[in-house]
Amino acid sequence: MPLYDYFCADCGGFRKMVRMADSAADQPCPRCATPARRVLVSPFLAGRGDTADAPAQRVPGGAGSWRRMCGFGCPHCAASG
Repeated sequence: MPLYDYFCADCGGFRKMVRMADSAADQPCPRCATPARRVLVSPFLAGRGDTADAPAQRVPGGAGSWRRMCGFGCPHCAASG
């Protein structure tokens, strides 16, 4: 299932794995359960690979490569640094 971005007016953005057939429907916010609308975002187009020696793909602050980031300050990626 693909990941889609949603925005809750009270809590902000979140990303959720949803079936494609259900992606247009409002999804409950994981914090407050308020229905949140899907938002359209620009696709992330990565470079040729995920190599550690490619400085253009490194996340500022040493958090790893851009491919490892999930977006919206994902706590599991930030902790794995």
